[in-house]
Amino acid sequence: MQRTCCTVGKFNAFHIGHQKLIKEAKNRCDKVLIISIQGIGKELFSQREREEISKRLKVEIVNLPFSEIKELSPEEFFHILKNLGCNTVVVGKDWRFGKDRKGGVKEALEIGKRLGIEVVPVETVNVEGRKVGTSLIESLLKEGRVEEANKLLGFPYFAIGEVVKGKGIGRKMGFPTLNVKRDKELPLKEGVYLVRVKIDGKEFYGLSNYGKRPTFGGKEKWLEIFVPQRELPELYGKEVKVEFLKFLRPEKAFKSVEELKNQIKLDLQTFKSFLEEEVGREL
Repeated sequence: MQRTCCTVGKFNAFHIGHQKLIKEAKNRCDKVLIISIQGIGKELFSQREREEISKRLKVEIVNLPFSEIKELSPEEFFHILKNLGCNTVVVGKDWRFGKDRKGGVKEALEIGKRLGIEVVPVETVNVEGRKVGTSLIESLLKEGRVEEANKLLGFPYFAIGEVVKGKGIGRKMGFPTLNVKRDKELPLKEGVYLVRVKIDGKEFYGLSNYGKRPTFGGKEKWLEIFVPQRELPELYGKEVKVEFLKFLRPEKAFKSVEELKNQIKLDLQTFKSFLEEEVGREL
C-alpha cells in the first residue's frame, strides 16, 4: 500500500529548512505532498517557479488559500489533511497551525493519534544562530548578498520569464540584451549580476542588469541579460530561466553612454575572471 507523507507550510522559498522536511518525508513515504498555504507571508517565487522547484525535488504541491482555512480549529485542519490522503505529516518542531495558531506539535501528535495520522517533528535548521526562513533570504537578496541567500536556498535564486522585444538600446551600444518579462517585481537589489541562463535546454553564462536603466531615464524595472560572445537566435516569446550567481555592483546613472560602455567592459573583465575561477571555463 502506497503511503503519502505531507509537509505543511507556506513554502514560498523551498529553502534548506523546507528541503530537510522533504528529505525526511521521502525517507518515510512513496509519495510526498507539499501542502502550501497561500496568501500570507513573503513570496520569493511565482507559482510557475514553485512548480519548477517541486518538479526538480520530485514532490507535488497542493495549494490551500489561507482565506479558506484561517477559521479552522486545529482538529478541523487535520481533517483536511486526512481528506488529502496524508498518512504521515512531517513538520518543523516550531510548527503552528489552526485558528490563531493555537495548535503546535503537542496538539498535532494528540489529534494525529485520534485520526490515525503519524506526526513526525523535525528540528529546525539554523545557520550562524539564525533560523533559516523566507524573510531572512529576502532581506539578503535585497541587500545584494545573493551568494549568502543561495546557500540558504540550497540552489541559486532564479527567475523565469518570457523574452520580449525591448528598445534595442543594448544592441546599439554593442551589447545586445535579452529582455525578460516578469509577472512581478524581483526581491533583488537593483544592479548588475553574474547569471546563468537556461533556454531550450541550453545553458549560458552572462551579465544581467535588474533595474530602471537610469542612464536612459527609465522608470520601470527591467531584467536584461547580456551573453558575451554568443549569437543567440531570435528568442521572442520563449521562456527563459535566469539564475543569479553573484552581485557585481549597484545600478547607477552614468554621465554619458561612453562612460556606461566603459563600465560594462570592466564588468566583462570581472565576468571573465569569475568564469575561469569559479566555473572553470573561458569566455
